Amino acid sequence: MRIDYPLFILIIFLSLWGLYFFYGVSFQYHYFYKFLIFNFFLPFLMFFVGYFLDWRFLLRISKILFFISLFFLILPFFDFFKLDGQETARWFYFYGFSFQPSELIKLSTLLFFASILPLIKKNIEYFYISLVLIIVISLIIYFQPALSNLLIFLSIFIGGLMAINIKWENIFIIFILISIFILFAFFWSYRSERIISILKGDEVGLGFQLSQSRLAIGSGGLLGKGLGNSELKLIGLPLMITDNIFSIYAEETGFIGSILLIIFFVILILRVVYLGILSYDDSKKFFAFGLSCWLSIQIYIHLMANLAISTGIPLPFFSYGPSSQVAIMTALGIVSKFRK
Repeated sequence: MRIDYPLFILIIFLSLWGLYFFYGVSFQYHYFYKFLIFNFFLPFLMFFVGYFLDWRFLLRISKILFFISLFFLILPFFDFFKLDGQETARWFYFYGFSFQPSELIKLSTLLFFASILPLIKKNIEYFYISLVLIIVISLIIYFQPALSNLLIFLSIFIGGLMAINIKWENIFIIFILISIFILFAFFWSYRSERIISILKGDEVGLGFQLSQSRLAIGSGGLLGKGLGNSELKLIGLPLMITDNIFSIYAEETGFIGSILLIIFFVILILRVVYLGILSYDDSKKFFAFGLSCWLSIQIYIHLMANLAISTGIPLPFFSYGPSSQVAIMTALGIVSKFRK
């Protein structure tokens, strides 16, 4: 079992880059210390846990992990387990401990379906059983509500299936279901209100966050204002250190810095795909391609949230989002040993 050094070096580079950048953003230092512990050290610990655990052992325990994740995904719908002040069911909270179960379900779903892949390929009935499970989980995430996480979750499943030559008509069925989910999601009250506010050019109400994000990105120019010199962070924009971190990054590093970051993200994703291609094991291919779709969609949603829509999701390595970063780093740790 040998670690893939190009992937590992990329991860270290992006992690240190994100840590250094976040230091400048978090002018209130308690945010930086939380980021250092929960967004840097803890994810790296989980990276090595994922790396050192045997792949066959992970597949054996994947069913247990999957149903534990599903259990935690349901609990936040009960008021006792909701995060204080939250009307949504996105966060599990219990006596000071909180995390987003939707992040855990992404990782456990990848492992679970990788473990039952031989059954899915041999028997069409298992494919449809799997599809029912995906629909059930998708509905739970939909009613949280969390459209961004729903899109990522569904992309993981499709990306994995496309890597192992599942019949195209079956993938087409999933595509139709995704389209229906997205259609319903956009008619969800809070989502439709945000879309209307954007179309009307509202820069005071729901559109304020988006207008400020765009302003910051545009004001960065070619080379940016310099690290730590963002004016947007002084406003104290809601979700500044999570969903809107790219706006501050673009303001401080400009067009050149933004393009460089996107290039490194693309290299990271392509490396994960490459490790999947190198593997002759279909379960590993499923995992690697599913993870590459996860990273691609999450990064894309974050960037588009800062440019075109008013809500998003944490940017890997840069945003404060321990649940997301821990899940991603664990998955990267697992895939880093796929090279023989």
